Amino acid sequence: MRHLFIRLAAAGCLAAVHLVGNAQDPAPLATQNAAPAAQGTAPCCQQLKTLARVPLPLEKTELRLDEKSPAHDFGQGAQALLLLELPAYTKTYTVSIASLPQAGGAGNANELTHVAMRIETLDADFSPLRVYPHTGMKKRGHGYEKTIFINPSNQNERYLLIYGALNLEPAQVTVSRTDVVFVGTGFFIGGIDNAFTLRATSSGVLQVEAKGLQPAKP
Repeated sequence: MRHLFIRLAAAGCLAAVHLVGNAQDPAPLATQNAAPAAQGTAPCCQQLKTLARVPLPLEKTELRLDEKSPAHDFGQGAQALLLLELPAYTKTYTVSIASLPQAGGAGNANELTHVAMRIETLDADFSPLRVYPHTGMKKRGHGYEKTIFINPSNQNERYLLIYGALNLEPAQVTVSRTDVVFVGTGFFIGGIDNAFTLRATSSGVLQVEAKGLQPAKP
């Protein structure tokens, strides 16, 4: 009987350990707090302190990621990044970041490229706090957009780190264009649909817009 009791107690302990282990495995989220695995190949702390930062624009602004941008190897070779410096927190505001597709050029007439954004919010020590993978972006036309809310609980966030996810399969998109033609008796309106391949690249144009920081216009 004593041996049976010991075996039952041991089985109970193993079951408890199994339940605790499962409870620590969160469901995957498009938006999540940064964890050691999420930080992965992101540049950390001392590296980021040496990179050029861009103060958060108060007006809608287009910023380019190219060979002149700060760069880091996120696991697929050095690529451009954008490090936005947020103002000291005084009130709630939002930052919307959109990736604008670019024409592939004369040699790639049926191709569009874009920065498949990954966004991380960082504290004053450049440690990640929130992580937004590309899968968490909202589709906007043929590109993608994300609005970051800076609330009182986020007042320790001082930087936004944006770079592109490169390990994505090309997507097929259709771009519609309206043509207006004069045909003698009046104007004729017609439409043309063009198919494009949308490819993720490390360079492109980001549109940044902050709302809630500017005084209300009279």
